[in-house]
Amino acid sequence: MDSQKPETKNDEIDLGQLFARIGDAFGRMGTGFIRFLATLRRVPFENKTSFTLIILGSILLGVTFTFFIRKNYYESKMILSSDYLNKRLAESTIDKLDALSREEDKRGLSKTLGLADSLARNIISFDVRPFVDEKDVIDTEVLKEQLRAAKTDNPAVIAQILERIEIENRHAFEITVRTLTPSVIPNLQEAIVGYFKRNPYIAKRIDINKENLVLKKKKLATDIAKLDSLKSAIYESYRQTGDSRGLNTVFVTDKPGTNTVDVYNKDLSIYSEYQDVTRDLYLQKDFEIVDGFTEFSEPASPSLAVMLAYSILIGILVAYFDVALRNFNTYLANLK
Repeated sequence: MDSQKPETKNDEIDLGQLFARIGDAFGRMGTGFIRFLATLRRVPFENKTSFTLIILGSILLGVTFTFFIRKNYYESKMILSSDYLNKRLAESTIDKLDALSREEDKRGLSKTLGLADSLARNIISFDVRPFVDEKDVIDTEVLKEQLRAAKTDNPAVIAQILERIEIENRHAFEITVRTLTPSVIPNLQEAIVGYFKRNPYIAKRIDINKENLVLKKKKLATDIAKLDSLKSAIYESYRQTGDSRGLNTVFVTDKPGTNTVDVYNKDLSIYSEYQDVTRDLYLQKDFEIVDGFTEFSEPASPSLAVMLAYSILIGILVAYFDVALRNFNTYLANLK
């Protein structure tokens, strides 16, 4: 038992020394950081001429670039929604337009979008990103699967919750366009939508969807006509028989009765569906512009003040690099 006590004491001493060394290390790091800041502060004063000339030169280059080399550009965003679009298809399509816009000869872009050459020459670039973060979509689907797998005595409640858990605009994408003149921007809205619609994958689905809607509209119109005939027969039956039992049951044939309330409710339901189909055919909801391009008068390119701030920052960094390079060169010379 006595032989174990010194070992415990030694262990405690070793831990104390360890913490002391860690504290010393942090202290040296703090001191080194303060010395580094002091060096950064001292260097410009010791090399005033070098810093002044380099920063002035950087400012002059920034002003020259702003007024004589750089071209102002205008930027606008459009939010386009379609059930046919996914992240890969949207990015692939817009990337092709972006590649065409960066070509020296804009004839390919002009032909692809169906624009005049004069308009295509003013387009600088395109960009696209999902309006809804993909991680949110995945998290929502995982939550739905967990709810479906949940054990409950009331599955109807789960079904109602699943119907309500839906991310709006999950198939929407934000498309950005940059042009040299703002007057080009309004012409691009329909051109981009038309380019998406001409995609063979999408075009086939638009055609079949439209055909299905037309057929469904005809079928609903036929059902409405039949129900109207049935309602007329029911009304005529009541008028002739003067049934005093109400509208709950009526016999118009030798077969069991027809519930008139159900007939009228079904007619209203089918007519509502008919209106929805008619609206979808009219609106052509295959591609919906949630928020269109806006023609801004102010350029999106950095202003003169921002360019001067960048120029000064770059000048300071270059000046520090110049001083460090000259000191390193002096150090190498002394080694000889």
